[in-house]
Amino acid sequence: MSRIAVQVEEVTVAYNGKVALHSANLQLNRGSISGLVGMNGSGKSTLFKSIMGFVKPTNGRVFIQGMPIKKAQKQNLVAYIPQSEDVDWHFPIDVQSVVMMGRYGYMNILRIPRENDRQAVAESLARTNMSEFKFRQIGELSGGQKKRAFVARALAQQAQIILLDEPFAGVDVKTEKALIQLLIELRNMGHTILISTHDLSSISTFCDDVVLINRTILAYGPTEEVFTEENITRTFGGMMPVKGIGN
Repeated sequence: MSRIAVQVEEVTVAYNGKVALHSANLQLNRGSISGLVGMNGSGKSTLFKSIMGFVKPTNGRVFIQGMPIKKAQKQNLVAYIPQSEDVDWHFPIDVQSVVMMGRYGYMNILRIPRENDRQAVAESLARTNMSEFKFRQIGELSGGQKKRAFVARALAQQAQIILLDEPFAGVDVKTEKALIQLLIELRNMGHTILISTHDLSSISTFCDDVVLINRTILAYGPTEEVFTEENITRTFGGMMPVKGIGN
């Protein structure tokens, strides 16, 4: 079995003729946490959407565990946890129902849960310490609880690959540490995790690998090799301090 969970080959994506991502190449290993680092507008969300199959590249290909995206989607292999601002928190739905959405790919057209669906949801809620909030309206949760609810949905989906877009935005330090610990546990269970974050100070504490992006993938690989002051300066165009980063 190949160690590669996600392979991006020469992917270019354009919106209305404007290139958002150019000739991107990337490999993510199974059972790893990779930190995706880049400034706003650098193509992070476009990369996520390409891996999920939400956008069709104008050039290049993406493989999930050696399979084309459509085949991987049918097997529910990839889950996406969006930024908070991309979610309608006023929608009248409780946490348990949000997590049950992760089971839709296993249900028939009527989406009537079976016992194994309910069991998967219960286990996912327990795994993320969200069982006591299962009947709470999703918008009533704290920032960290909302993130955990969506991680629970990914677990209920039985996704092997989890993409998280800025999960630490708007949460306090204690909540961030709790989320990091959960991600480490999931990595140890064999999940492959790609997480975009602006919190550069924490990357070396939990990311096995780092992916640096600025309209293309500038570098990727083991954190201790890639997450250097020189590479960070390239990534941000010298527009931010990088003291204390790297060796």
